[in-house]
Amino acid sequence: MTCLQCRMAVDRLGRFAPGLAVLGAAAALLAVLLLSVAHAGTIQASWRLAVAPAAVAGGETVLLGDIARPVGDLPEEHWRTLAATPLWPAPARDGEQQNIARNKVASLLRFHLGDLAQLCVVSGPLVVQRGGRLLGEAELRALVTEALTARVSGMRGEVALRDFRLPAQVFLGDAQNTLAADVAGGFGPGRVSLLLREVNPAQVTVRKYGATVFLDQWLSVACAARPINPRDELTPDKVTFMRKNAAYLRGEPWDGRRFGLRAVRPMGTGEVIYKTNLDDVPLVSRGDILTLVYQGRNVQLRAQVEALADGALGDSIPVRNKDSKRELVAEIRDAETVVVR
Repeated sequence: MTCLQCRMAVDRLGRFAPGLAVLGAAAALLAVLLLSVAHAGTIQASWRLAVAPAAVAGGETVLLGDIARPVGDLPEEHWRTLAATPLWPAPARDGEQQNIARNKVASLLRFHLGDLAQLCVVSGPLVVQRGGRLLGEAELRALVTEALTARVSGMRGEVALRDFRLPAQVFLGDAQNTLAADVAGGFGPGRVSLLLREVNPAQVTVRKYGATVFLDQWLSVACAARPINPRDELTPDKVTFMRKNAAYLRGEPWDGRRFGLRAVRPMGTGEVIYKTNLDDVPLVSRGDILTLVYQGRNVQLRAQVEALADGALGDSIPVRNKDSKRELVAEIRDAETVVVR
């Protein structure tokens, strides 16, 4: 940059950037070092100032450092000088907020910064609060993760949190206030509801926010190794274990340990075997051929019958005589015998 260009840049910043002018010769020299004028009214630089969607002003005036952060090759010492640039008046009282539309933010920056406003990137509206503290989405995510860590640490399998649905930011009314995260309702795999509470030093909740997070819990559960038909008895060769997300299970899975059970509904290969899909294998099953014993006072008769229902020891079930086709009710004595008295 030539000496003439330096003088031109200082003169331009003096006329168009009243905010920087109050910083004196050091700020003007900084601008000369960082900016090069490609042609009239256009500034080129290897950095930009990203304007945040929300900010806190610590005093009566909103400073450039309150609302923006540097992106690119801007040395830290130079940013400290620029950050002190005063902009517009902050809200009158602590905790009070300003809501400024995107085009209005751009207009205010042009008014207070002049050509330097060309390096400011305004992506949306801006909310500025006087005093207090601002928690961004990253801080909110960290707070929720920390609050839930103790609860998930004792859960079986692999546990992870994802799909955080949190406020974009939370303004605390006072810098001494804190934010607590509580589970609202049931806690388990799937979508977990949260209540974020702003708490003052007296432990009084002054404001509440809703949030949710998705909890994954990966477990090894018993599944059908091949298709299983209703009434099929479970045997080890029909069962395998697969990794499943408990958030999407539709009930309590069978533990895969106790056999002597049978399916009450069809299950496809790889399908989770739920407890509700199983029943104990009956001592007698419908269709079994049994010996019917008629136990009279002085006589005992035997006949072959077909079981018309399932039953356990001591149950009374309908049976059909194989020869006469007559139906009657008999009590199950063992796996092969029913009795009529």
